[in-house]
Amino acid sequence: MWKLTLFLAIWVPISFCFVILEDEFLYLHKNGICNKPQFHYEADNSEEEFAVFYNNWDGLQLPETRFGDQFTSKYSFLKWVDVFYGTLGGHMFSGTAVPFGMCKMGVDVINSKKGDAYSGFQPDGEVVGVSLLHESGTGGAPTYGVVSQLPMIASSASSVDVTRQISFKRKSPDVAHIGYYKVELDNGVDIEFSSKDRSGLYEYTFPELKDNGKPIIMVNVSQHLHSFGRPWWTQNFRSGQIKVSSDLKSYQGKVTINGGWTDPGEWTVSFFGKFDKPARKVATFRNGRTLPFLRRMQSYSGESDIGVLFEFDEDTTVLKSHVGISFNKNEGVKVAAQNLLDDYPEDSQFDLTWSVASALESWNDKLFKKFEMNVNEEDPLIISKLYNSLYGTHLMPTNKSGAEAPWDNGEPYYDDWFTLWDTFRCLHPLINIISQDHGAEMVRSLIDIWEVEGFMPDGRSGDRSGRTQGGSNSDIMLADAFIKNVHQGIDWEKGFQAMYTNAEVEPPYIEDPMANDSTNKFGRGALKEWLELGYITRNYSRSVTRTMEYSYNDFALYIVAKGLGKKDLAKTYLERSKNWRNIWNPNAKSVNIHYDYTGFVQPRNSDGTFAQHRYDPFTCFGCYWRDDEYEGKPVEYGWTVPFDMKTLLEYIGSKAMFEKRLDDMYAFCGHENVVDIGNEPSFLTPYLYAYINRQDKTSALVDWIINTKFKTGPRGLPGNSDAGAMQAWLTFALLGFYPVAGTDIYLLTSPKVNYLKLKSMPNVPDIEIFAHNLYSEFGVRNNFIEKVVINDKELDKNWFRHSELFEHGGTIEYYMSEKPLDWDSDKECPPQEFSV
Repeated sequence: MWKLTLFLAIWVPISFCFVILEDEFLYLHKNGICNKPQFHYEADNSEEEFAVFYNNWDGLQLPETRFGDQFTSKYSFLKWVDVFYGTLGGHMFSGTAVPFGMCKMGVDVINSKKGDAYSGFQPDGEVVGVSLLHESGTGGAPTYGVVSQLPMIASSASSVDVTRQISFKRKSPDVAHIGYYKVELDNGVDIEFSSKDRSGLYEYTFPELKDNGKPIIMVNVSQHLHSFGRPWWTQNFRSGQIKVSSDLKSYQGKVTINGGWTDPGEWTVSFFGKFDKPARKVATFRNGRTLPFLRRMQSYSGESDIGVLFEFDEDTTVLKSHVGISFNKNEGVKVAAQNLLDDYPEDSQFDLTWSVASALESWNDKLFKKFEMNVNEEDPLIISKLYNSLYGTHLMPTNKSGAEAPWDNGEPYYDDWFTLWDTFRCLHPLINIISQDHGAEMVRSLIDIWEVEGFMPDGRSGDRSGRTQGGSNSDIMLADAFIKNVHQGIDWEKGFQAMYTNAEVEPPYIEDPMANDSTNKFGRGALKEWLELGYITRNYSRSVTRTMEYSYNDFALYIVAKGLGKKDLAKTYLERSKNWRNIWNPNAKSVNIHYDYTGFVQPRNSDGTFAQHRYDPFTCFGCYWRDDEYEGKPVEYGWTVPFDMKTLLEYIGSKAMFEKRLDDMYAFCGHENVVDIGNEPSFLTPYLYAYINRQDKTSALVDWIINTKFKTGPRGLPGNSDAGAMQAWLTFALLGFYPVAGTDIYLLTSPKVNYLKLKSMPNVPDIEIFAHNLYSEFGVRNNFIEKVVINDKELDKNWFRHSELFEHGGTIEYYMSEKPLDWDSDKECPPQEFSV
């Protein structure tokens, strides 16, 4: 392939900002990479579109912030991480948080032209509050957005009109970096905030007040994120209460919400907040009515809006508030108050500078110090993508261990799995390398949830398990940790029993109105047919997805059973992992004339015949809950058998046809983009060329995806972040290898940095990645591999095992070329079958 890349990188010497102006990417395909010469051009209009909604911000250069100059020299990652990255389309959380922290503090917006505010933020619309709980990068429907404050100015607390939704537009675009956020409201009040694990700190700056105006802070207990686009999945206020202290300096209470995407059941969070000065008076409100002087309010009907309005002296210009939250079921308020003290020293309870510094140190310690490189010698566009992707991989799931866990048995507890269907493929394999301490705790948490509730979750939030898109993919997540020797505190016998439950125990039926044929709460809802027929019919929704994923899930059981010496069970589950073959129809064909070959997975009836109605291998119709496939076409799901590639190759017929069919998945070499890189089922697909010794095509395709589908700025992600899954895919693509989840295998691609050292990783020795001759003398990146050397030994295959690099540490060296060299034509392919 011959590639021309045009870009301009301009360093801006203000704060910690940089500008990258990316003109375009031109790809000229020649024989040897694609079957026919093609030309592709894709312009990036994301910044212009963002600017339309976000006032005059050009989308490329972040405004200067209060703490930029103060902390940039110590924390260089501030130059690169844009917390607004992926907020448009990717639903990324833009507020403040620490790695895997429970408190995710951010703005909540309504009336946006962009639709629902999944993570609270939208660039337009009106701000209804700054709340302490959010999720990041999720689909489904908005979650949390509770425990909030909103500043305003009024003649008195009792004069505020609570008969309407109170909200304010912004005066200017929000400004933020890791650990710090500022929003300027058009009522003249500036809100700055920062947060730690389980509490958040507000700092308000009020203008000089006239006409008897008073600073007012509204604490709206009933405020939460709504889903206006999918009202059947919206959250609902059920009950709440709040009480103000007699000195008018603190308040406490709790709120109960139900509904949402994961489960319709209720969850409750308690709060304790305090101000750095007492209010002069308060007024409570309920159901559109203000009640002056009352310090306590509650609602148990679920129909009332309730809260408190705090009125402060008119000469107040700076006001600070610190709020703790807790999911503790018995002593929530007490624990929330303790969380203030645990997060912040006593003399820093209202110190915004300390909060920002502490948050930055948490991110440095838990993540960024593990990556050492000379950014001055690298492509700034690549560095931007790498740092932003890393940041997005450490926001979820949420660590609620200790007093926040729904039960007290001493095990770690993580919530906000959104969802394992999204994250098992590469997020958890990434965590198992760079943050293995958290990876081990996550495994223990899933096992603990099984021990208490009977099943491991696939999705979970607010301590409620639900929804399951396909299989029981906690099985693959556990297998990935097991085979990579993640063992800290894990009882793997219990772990296998939890997996065994998924594989052998039908979960109780819990109706899901979106697809009421089986439970979607946890486990394998279509297990009965799986055990009886060896595949799933259209008696159940998502039949193809379930068949393919149950096969992968059983392969995961084989991995762990084999490792534990359970030979008979390993044999059983290895055989069951081959059940995907039962829905392969060698005669299936598309009506699309561009695809003139046969053989695809297809829904099958209980009598053994293949279902013909509403079937074409190149469409999934709605691609959602009631369809045969979830977020992927039958042709995409056909590739999801890395544990049985020998059979897939036999079914397809030849390496040449295997190559052609892979080519057809992407517009890079094919007619169109069959694959949506924004959905997870095809995450592994670009790497499958390794199985036919065409690794060079993986390098070319992955490079094209990086350059055309992943951008900078708010539109940087090609789809929902899905709790960091999308960023984990990008991270591996930039590093030069990609995991086959549930195995110890990594498939190679071309790295995008000259040098990177991974260090200070819990339980994993230091790793150095070298890319020799990455750039030509003209500055063009060489994208093809000549050879790979691991620890001074040239690799005789186009893949490697986890133990070869990560068990003892060392180096992986790529020697790069400007053109494809068929370097792996005589190399060993990845394992195409497995045995007991």
